[in-house]
Amino acid sequence: MQLIQHSKYSTVYYDPQNDTFIKTFHPKPVDHLRYSLGVRPHPGHNFAMIAAKLKSLGIATPEIVTAKKRYLVTTNVHGVALKELILDSPLLQERYLDILVSYYHNDIHCRGLHTDNFLVKNNEIYAIDLDAYKAPRFFKYSKREFLDCLQRSLKGNETFLFDRLLKRLALDTDYRPLPD
Repeated sequence: MQLIQHSKYSTVYYDPQNDTFIKTFHPKPVDHLRYSLGVRPHPGHNFAMIAAKLKSLGIATPEIVTAKKRYLVTTNVHGVALKELILDSPLLQERYLDILVSYYHNDIHCRGLHTDNFLVKNNEIYAIDLDAYKAPRFFKYSKREFLDCLQRSLKGNETFLFDRLLKRLALDTDYRPLPD
């Protein structure tokens, strides 16, 4: 097993024998309360729930081998980070924008929708790190917050993608509907 990443709230390993990624979650105490009250699903279960939702929308995700409360195993996509390819590929730019529009209209929220959190394999984009995504259960998340987070994520040479997204959504730079 190879340690890939260790952060405050999760640890990711790569298992070369099975060609899988293993992610264990270490939530903060307040999140344990949210999980036990059913306000928010456990991270492993959330990943599975979001993956099913995205699949129903035609968005690829890693295949889930095991999804438990604080333990997740997924297959290796063998993809390349979208960030490495998007600037030179109008096709991938359009598909990425399609995905973001779908998230927007289906109230799927995530603060980390930057191009490093998507992989590309055979010109198909895979959404990863789904444990951080949120889908409405009791209330919808703010579309303004979704757009603000996305604008902060798409900086530098990727800023044009955010501008194109606003055009697709028929919104001005203050996120108000454009006049007909």
